[in-house]
Amino acid sequence: MSCQHTVDVGAYLFGSLDLKERAAFERHLADCDCCQAEMLRLAPLPGLLGRLTLEDVENLDEIPALPPAPKRDRRVLIACAAVLVLFALAGGSFFLTQPQQPVAAPPSTTSQPPAPPKWSAKDAATGVNGEAEMVSKSWGTEMWFKLGEVKPGARCKVIVFDRQGQREIGGWWGSDHAPDERIPGSTSFRVDQIDRLEVSDESGLLVTLRP
Repeated sequence: MSCQHTVDVGAYLFGSLDLKERAAFERHLADCDCCQAEMLRLAPLPGLLGRLTLEDVENLDEIPALPPAPKRDRRVLIACAAVLVLFALAGGSFFLTQPQQPVAAPPSTTSQPPAPPKWSAKDAATGVNGEAEMVSKSWGTEMWFKLGEVKPGARCKVIVFDRQGQREIGGWWGSDHAPDERIPGSTSFRVDQIDRLEVSDESGLLVTLRP
């Protein structure tokens, strides 16, 4: 089964939807298995692109100009252009694989794996409280956020800092979501490499999450 909204996943991850569009897509995402699968497939891209420097971009071959396209097509081009940048930097060695159907595991008597770590904090100055569930992946870390007391209509982002002083943008989202809705993010850093997560909006830092 496919969904016509999967073309919006890349635009959502790279922050190119306006606040009204983001809110509508987030409501759709909560009940759409197809878009959720596409979200997980593209999840590594924002974190990897966040590590690009100006020198990296200047050294890329010039991409031919494209004719004007409808609004929805421009969103698809944004996601495709991001993938092309990654191919240019990695020599084409980074491939996205189609999600595979889950295979039932045989019964096991071994103990269950530990639950993903959760980091939480409340900022005394802003009053914003946050929680991040960190899920280890082969490409880095998948993050799921819950935030409270963020002003409506804000455009938020999370910056991920590792223990070596490097940083990546781990995701963008609008604040017009349900209080219990989980917000996706990603980074190429492993969980044990992450020092802190800083969530901010246009007004500045909202809350800092640490292990």
